[in-house]
Amino acid sequence: MVRGLATALVGGVLAVALVGCGGSADDASGGGGSGGTSGGGSGGGSAAVFEAGDSITVKNGATFVVALAANPSTGYSWSAAANPNATYRSSEQVQGRSQPGASGTQRLTFAATAPGSSTLVLNYARPFEPGVPPVQTQSFPLTVKG
Repeated sequence: MVRGLATALVGGVLAVALVGCGGSADDASGGGGSGGTSGGGSGGGSAAVFEAGDSITVKNGATFVVALAANPSTGYSWSAAANPNATYRSSEQVQGRSQPGASGTQRLTFAATAPGSSTLVLNYARPFEPGVPPVQTQSFPLTVKG
């Protein structure tokens, strides 16, 4: 019974996480084929999702998500460096498996705030260890279209 309840709970969480993955990349990118796995513009309710290795192209005012592997039980998390074309909005952890300590995906949400090109830099570090370099860095070419 407990196992069945846990399975149902995990299934429900995954279903909720997948609901936000609809739409088309054209809405957020202006038709430029940005490499995101799904999309949606600022008016569609869902955001384009990008992963390691993607280039990000979105319209000014659009919301977009960067999804990267993460394991919060280690104390590490992804954080964004300041960027002139996008503003960090929020983060959520999506578990990959139901076991405690299992790795999953961290989804960082951004808003495109100014037209132009830059590099969006994300660092994987322990926030409680100031001065210690990140164990991993991901860089994304970012283009925000006016």
